[in-house]
Amino acid sequence: MYRVVIADDHAMARQGLRMLLSGCPDFSIVGEAVDGNDAMDQSIMLKPELVLTDLKMPGCSMIEGTRQLKRMYPDIKVIILTALDESEDIYKAKSAGVDGYLSKDTDPEVILGTVRSVMSGRSVYTGFCGDTGLGGVF
Repeated sequence: MYRVVIADDHAMARQGLRMLLSGCPDFSIVGEAVDGNDAMDQSIMLKPELVLTDLKMPGCSMIEGTRQLKRMYPDIKVIILTALDESEDIYKAKSAGVDGYLSKDTDPEVILGTVRSVMSGRSVYTGFCGDTGLGGVF
């Protein structure tokens, strides 16, 4: 079973992700964070296998947060779900070691498929990758 921390500054997004993953026997939600600092604190304290996070929240940037988490826990997986479509963020996320990058309007089944792909060792960038050349599974 994979231990998951969900981080988003919007309660509705956290609740939706919790509901989606709670229906799957291979995931256990061990923490929910309301901002970047909380996401980092919970990730360090709880040591999940996966952090499913919004990109831009108050507090610590999750791009920089990913760099820090990957230095401390090289096997941790980080998937960003965001409503923002900024190519620069996609490149920064990839260089920071983010394992997955999705639009928040992604179909729930695709989110689950992405989570499973990332947990099996693939990197998945979908949703915003039109002219960035980063779309797909790696």
